Amino acid sequence: MRRLLVIVVPIVLVLASCSTSSDPTATYTGGACAYDGPSEFEVNSTVTFVVTNDSDTESVGFTVWKFPEGTTPEQVYDDGIFAVVSRNPGAIGEKFPPTALGAEYDLTVTFSESGQHGINCFEFGGPATEADHVTMFTVNG
Repeated sequence: MRRLLVIVVPIVLVLASCSTSSDPTATYTGGACAYDGPSEFEVNSTVTFVVTNDSDTESVGFTVWKFPEGTTPEQVYDDGIFAVVSRNPGAIGEKFPPTALGAEYDLTVTFSESGQHGINCFEFGGPATEADHVTMFTVNG
């Protein structure tokens, strides 16, 4: 019995630590952009974010931006995304797929620059200063 446990337990632990998806996720809940994934990526890495609109808003968009160093999510929320990224010459959002209510979408990005980045959730047609939510992460390189 002990031999069986010695063999089975490590296998179960390895399987339990495996995720069905290693892609980071971003879910817009209406009041926040809930991000689940690494806090760091590498330059030239290609990452697929699985984005979901889990709010009462009919149409939501998601973008990945490069932000000026030191930017906080609160600044984005207070000032609006375009006011913040305009301080970073050349910063443009990768894509902003319209994600219908309850829909899931794959947003694939290749990071070409190191520095502070973030995924932004926003409501189409909503006031920018009240609808922009962002979660920050770092791209190393």
